[in-house]
Amino acid sequence: MRGWPAVLALALGLSVGTASAQAPAGGEALLGLDRPEEALDLASPTPLAVSDSVLDGRTLRLDLTESLDLGSASDQAPVPAVREPLALDFSSMTDALPDDTTEVLRERPQPLTVFGYYRLFLYGRNMTEPYPNLAPFERAYGVGDGYREPMLSVTVLGRPNGRSSFATELFVYTPYEGTENENNTISLNLGVNFYGNFRTEAGNFGVRAGGIHWYNLSPFTIGVYQVLDRFSIFDRTPWEGVNGSVKYDSYFETGQANPGDQRWNYQAFQGLILDGRELPGGIGFDAFFGKTQPNGGLPGAATDPTTTVPGGGTSGGVPTYLDFSGEARALPSFIGGGRLQRAFGDNLVALNSIYSYRTLDSLTAERRQYQVHTANFDANAFGVNVSGELGASLFESPAYDSKWGEALMLRAKVPAERTVFPLDVQLYQVGRHFYNENGEIATGNNPQLRANAGCEVAAGDGGVGGVITQVNQLAHNRRGVNVNTGWRGGPAQFGVGWGLAHELAPTTSELSYVHRVNGLALSRIYNPFPENATCATQFGPLGRQYSFFRGVFERVQTTDVDPVSGTALNRKFYHAVDLTGKVRGRLLDRNLYLFYLGSFGSANPSAQALPRDDDTYLFVQYHEFDLYAEITDRFMLTGYLGLENARGGRFTELSDETGLPRDQVARGIGVGFDWTLAPNTGLYVRHRWMDFEDRSFPLDTYQGREMTVELKIFI
Repeated sequence: MRGWPAVLALALGLSVGTASAQAPAGGEALLGLDRPEEALDLASPTPLAVSDSVLDGRTLRLDLTESLDLGSASDQAPVPAVREPLALDFSSMTDALPDDTTEVLRERPQPLTVFGYYRLFLYGRNMTEPYPNLAPFERAYGVGDGYREPMLSVTVLGRPNGRSSFATELFVYTPYEGTENENNTISLNLGVNFYGNFRTEAGNFGVRAGGIHWYNLSPFTIGVYQVLDRFSIFDRTPWEGVNGSVKYDSYFETGQANPGDQRWNYQAFQGLILDGRELPGGIGFDAFFGKTQPNGGLPGAATDPTTTVPGGGTSGGVPTYLDFSGEARALPSFIGGGRLQRAFGDNLVALNSIYSYRTLDSLTAERRQYQVHTANFDANAFGVNVSGELGASLFESPAYDSKWGEALMLRAKVPAERTVFPLDVQLYQVGRHFYNENGEIATGNNPQLRANAGCEVAAGDGGVGGVITQVNQLAHNRRGVNVNTGWRGGPAQFGVGWGLAHELAPTTSELSYVHRVNGLALSRIYNPFPENATCATQFGPLGRQYSFFRGVFERVQTTDVDPVSGTALNRKFYHAVDLTGKVRGRLLDRNLYLFYLGSFGSANPSAQALPRDDDTYLFVQYHEFDLYAEITDRFMLTGYLGLENARGGRFTELSDETGLPRDQVARGIGVGFDWTLAPNTGLYVRHRWMDFEDRSFPLDTYQGREMTVELKIFI
């Protein structure tokens, strides 16, 4: 750790130098955004331009207090308003401004804009009681935590006219691994992105191409399960901005920790997206072709699993999975689809379709493909919102007998004005054969539909078999109901969620659940994405834990199975209860925040009113407490306490030593601080103590601590 002070001192020197020029406070509006085009408004009446725009040689500092419009052809919600508006500065102007600066700026080209951030992330751990076979890595101190987030990210934006724009993001990563030739990387992170909006009398049209775009279509086609209010914000994400108490205010008010961030709301997509809105008759459309993460693959990792042509590139000059130069080549993989919609005022109906195709061998004789077709609607009447989606999918692979699978969902949100408390009620059914890697539905329940038949668990999977879900988290092969309500009184907010579902058919003998309390720390130790990985990282003395991106889940094998085939004999019922409590108060005239998250889940052989740990396959519970105290305007203390318990039933694996099913207890204690050194610079320190034991399986135990130091400077 002796190198840390020197590195930190150098970085702090950079921050001081940067802060002296002080990027405008409004630049914070650009910091949490994952789509650079958000910084170049092409449709909204408020010009979302850079902080220093040139208008006929005169400098204009724009007021960015209004919400940021993502473009006329986009359905995505506007980014929340900037908390620190920029004042108009006319000091450099020699003439009066035109009456309508909005239209002037919209039609004029804008100069190239460069912004980004420097991020120093120091990581250290000491596992005092590690899992076996970790030596000598039980202690580690370094720059970065293995997830390859950029140390320097620079975004370049251009707007040649009022109807088009482009952007690119330069990614700089320096993994000092201690080798003779360090694997330093300079690359395009999000790629070279192009954006354009075209306003015509016939309608508004948009185009996005190249790079990485954040995109969604509908819950069953392209979407991401939304978790608001139900995750701890103690551990920072790499893409957070410098915002002081704004982060905690936002979480209290909306359940979002980083306003404007789209990673949790949209799928990453690379390719071409065309869209149109406000066409005659209220018609709109989307069309796209390219890749999502399941269609991407790892460079150099493509192989021919069936070896259709022996000899690797030498058989009659035919390029197999090894091309003429002997290099591994990527096999074709893509996704395409679209949407046709009709708007009726605030109401909407739409038809959605996607098609995913992946070649499994060099001659394209073996393919893995699926298609999803749905219809969805969103209607508002008398303050009540009702939405739903109905669809079907067809999955095809060499090892699977193709069948259509159905999915349907109906959801109603009733405000408190119509009832005593607000109500959010969801009914759903997702068939056992429904499959889509890109939607909100967890589709790991049917073993025949796994992404990689050669892996017990494919890389990137967040669970297998019967997943113990949170309320509103959907899984296939289930029929169920979810209900949410809450209330607010003065400085406090409370929420309750309840869910019940049952399997449509007993398709799997496995269950899985997430280790929430110390999962992030464990995933840093057992990195889920080693080079060219196709299978998930499996670890632990019993091989039951699997690492995914910023998390860990565990597999549970049930024992009430057919003795010959090993298939499950009985269907299971899944129960969930989620509790949230948030308090925002004042202590010594300073902000004080206390957040509580409680979650209970179980899989049982019969339906129960609540999750329970008797007559059960598996019962899990989590309790997390976050405390944030403002000491000064720029300094906040942070604290965390997490408790986790997982208990197996009589129809799960038993310990050879004790003859009992799993009985796990995990604890996590964290302290730290947020220090805003300058309007564009923040220093964030976190220290976590963690321990875990399975009282039935003596080998399954660990203990240790980790510390992270993050310095983030926006430029």
